[in-house]
This record gives sequence, structure tokens and C-alpha cells, in this order.
Amino acid sequence: MIIAGRQCRPINLKKERFMNAQLIRAAIVLGLLSVIGPLAIDMYLPALPAIGQDLNASVGAVQQSLMAFMLAFAVGQLVYGPLSDMFGRKPPLYAGIGIFLAGTIGAAFAPSIEWLVFFRFVQGLGACAPMSLPRAIVRDNYTGAPAAQL
Repeated sequence: MIIAGRQCRPINLKKERFMNAQLIRAAIVLGLLSVIGPLAIDMYLPALPAIGQDLNASVGAVQQSLMAFMLAFAVGQLVYGPLSDMFGRKPPLYAGIGIFLAGTIGAAFAPSIEWLVFFRFVQGLGACAPMSLPRAIVRDNYTGAPAAQL
């Protein structure tokens, strides 16, 4: 199309709407994945005294479960980064979510404080994948303004 002596490119509104919808969907999914780790900590803290009473454990023993989660959360990121570079982003992400779910179910039914500490460690190993890998997914798939929006 030529307007006022200049070549104009037609605007493809359907493609633009699709890209905006895809960006919104990605922001929602990646945002929800990113909050799994912080929520696993923030929802756990108020329950520490009740957990200690339920498992007949001292406050220090229950706090070890939080330390185990944090330790696994930190160490796991060092593992998931190289794994996601080797196998792609999805397999380690799905594995992390599965490990997190297994740790969550195990922690919910832990018969003793020792098992709770173990399952919180497992939960931390899984929780770090959905926390760290969405950033890599954004970097891989978006550049410029869309990457900054996500």
C-alpha cells in the first residue's frame, strides 16, 4: 500500500493480538512458578510452634527443617542451571515441580521431626527449579521490551 508517496506496511492485528495474549499467558505462568519457593517458606513460618507441638519436638529441631529447606534451595540452583543447559528448560522444571510435590506430600505426613527435616530438604530441592528456571526461559524466548515486562 502506498500513502502520500511512501510505502506502508499493513498491520497484522491478529498476529499482534496473539503475541500480546502469549506474553500475558507467559507472564502469568512464569509468575506463578516463581512464587512456589517463597510461599513454601512464608506459609510455613507461622506454623512452626504448632508443628513442634504436633511432633513433640523442640523449637530448635523444628527450625532445622527451615534450615534444611534453605540449604537445599540454595544448593539446588547450582544443579538445575547446568541441567537446564544440557537438557533444555522443561525437563528440569517438570522434575523440580515433581520433587517439590513429593517433598510436600512427605512433609505433610511426616511421622517425626527427622522425617520432616528430610522432606523439607527434598521440598527445597524441588522448589528452587520453578524459582530460577523461569528467568532463563524469559531470557531464551524474549528480548527487549517484552523481556523487561516479564
